[in-house]
Amino acid sequence: MFEIQKVSKQYNGEFALNNISLTMGKGMNFIVGASGSGKTTLLKIISGMDQDFDGEVTYCGKNIKELTTSEKSYFYNNIFGFVWQDFNLLEDLSVLENVLLPQYLKNKQNQKNANNILKELKIFDLAQRKVNSLSGGQKQRVAIARELMKNPKVIIADEPTSALDEKNSETTMDILKSISKNRTVIVVTHDVNLIDSDSNIIDLDEGKFVASPQKNVTKIEKLTYGESHRLTIKNAFSMTKSNVKSKFGRFLVSVLSLMIAGVLLLTTVSGTIASSGQGDIEKLLSTYGDALKDISIVSSFTSAVGTDDNQEEKPNADVSQDIGGLYDQYVGDERVDFTAFLQAFDNIKVTVDGKEYPIEGTGTVPSINKLIAGKMPTGKDNEVVVPDSFVKSMGISNEQAIGKEIDFSSAIYNWDTGDPVIKNASITAKIVGVADNTTYMELEGNVEEFTIGDSFFFSKTGLDDLRGQAGIENEAMDFLIRAKTPTDMIAIKDELNEKGIAPLGQFELVEDIVRLNDQTTEQSGSASMFIGILAVVMVMAISLITGFMRKREFAIYKVSGFNNVHFSLLNLTEKITEIMTAILLMLVTSPLINIATKGLFSASILNSKMLISGVQFIALVGVAAYLTTAIAFIMTKTSTALKTGDR
Repeated sequence: MFEIQKVSKQYNGEFALNNISLTMGKGMNFIVGASGSGKTTLLKIISGMDQDFDGEVTYCGKNIKELTTSEKSYFYNNIFGFVWQDFNLLEDLSVLENVLLPQYLKNKQNQKNANNILKELKIFDLAQRKVNSLSGGQKQRVAIARELMKNPKVIIADEPTSALDEKNSETTMDILKSISKNRTVIVVTHDVNLIDSDSNIIDLDEGKFVASPQKNVTKIEKLTYGESHRLTIKNAFSMTKSNVKSKFGRFLVSVLSLMIAGVLLLTTVSGTIASSGQGDIEKLLSTYGDALKDISIVSSFTSAVGTDDNQEEKPNADVSQDIGGLYDQYVGDERVDFTAFLQAFDNIKVTVDGKEYPIEGTGTVPSINKLIAGKMPTGKDNEVVVPDSFVKSMGISNEQAIGKEIDFSSAIYNWDTGDPVIKNASITAKIVGVADNTTYMELEGNVEEFTIGDSFFFSKTGLDDLRGQAGIENEAMDFLIRAKTPTDMIAIKDELNEKGIAPLGQFELVEDIVRLNDQTTEQSGSASMFIGILAVVMVMAISLITGFMRKREFAIYKVSGFNNVHFSLLNLTEKITEIMTAILLMLVTSPLINIATKGLFSASILNSKMLISGVQFIALVGVAAYLTTAIAFIMTKTSTALKTGDR
């Protein structure tokens, strides 16, 4: 039984209810009155939808105002049933699926009971029909059947016949009167013709109780909680299956948004957009080799004239510079791949295992394209990197050459006095590396390839010995720096220029492209960030819009007993289904996605390694969608979403 004591409710300073006190028990209870008299406000209060009022309402001793969220959802699933003038059914589901909705919060769905209720209400033959194909009278019977599945103690009906014709109105009232024989039925109506002499009447006028006290109020025993009230994972996935089937378009939009966002994030994080600007640099490296990244540091050199012999524009100039200490500064720099000393040799003879190998001289400083075996000489012992052409003349493999000792002799030019003096020197050193000594040079617009077969690179210890034998006292030795990237090359060049050092290298080929690429990378980085943010915002916006479009659906869930915990699980199973479908769709369409990214960015993003990242990004965006949808559910106000009248 309901006991209502001195209940008042105001809207904008005006009373919708003013000091109402009454009781309602088993049987038919009609709340009547003109529009704005407070009928719907009283209904909201006794049902717990509005707990902000003055006074007290109890049901079987339980204070309705003090119901927790969990208790309220229990009441809505087991004690209170609701019948609405707008039916409030899930239109795209079948009759049976609507009727079974409250049962998802039970351990198992009682379909046998559902069939019996449908038979009693004479709509069993409509069980598999979608609700949106039914007439108004049929829909109202489906709504009643759904509430009877709760086996409620109270049925609260808000204008249940206002949308029906006379025949269906009578049928609906007959059903409610039949139910009231062993339950409390509360009907809000403005149609007094529906009321018979056996019913209790609560007549309201401008928020005040004006009718005589109702008769035959039967007290009901103290409220007990016994029914199970939880959503299992199995039932959550069953609901998800029904929702996907009934709203496949909505599901497909969510799946596509997740997949597109995942691909866009993958494009952003993988650097595909930024790397699209690397094409020119890669082309240069493939044309000129890794030596393109070399910076030569020499103590003196003579500049060359211009290619058009214009002496005024590019005059000859002798350059001398102090490079002492620079080698030690760059030998361990993280931007440097390796360093090597540039010592030219002449009349080279090499003896290995007693056999002498003459080396054809070029008269130039050694050159290295790339190390193809072993390592560069960095130890304190006499170590050397030899040309691969020399190893071939020995008739052994590069790996077999590593560790062998050579007796090396050559002539070395001593420039200490300003005039070259040739001196002979020799040393025994261990081979620690083998190098490809191909060099590339542009001649008359064509790139020509040369091999410098007398390129021997010694460790500092070994080179100090050879230079000492030649009487060279200048400790500063010319050396090269192999930068890790063209960008590092230009950065080191700029750094040396600031120190007053003029390095040698193919800077003109690289610099403009590197600086343009840095600018492009910065711009593409900003574009990537924008695309990444846009991808996440797109999914969240779609989830939020979809969520607010589902507010009526969420409200129906709530009056069926679903609370935030139940919906969190349902939301989770929906998002898991969407995420798994999006991942599968991405895998199936990856060849087409690669074709698109190749056309846009000259790169394929969905290779075997990146697919895992793509899966992770879809899951991550799915989490954002999950949280956004949860916000929409939490913000759904039941009475507003279900349009329960004015007052």
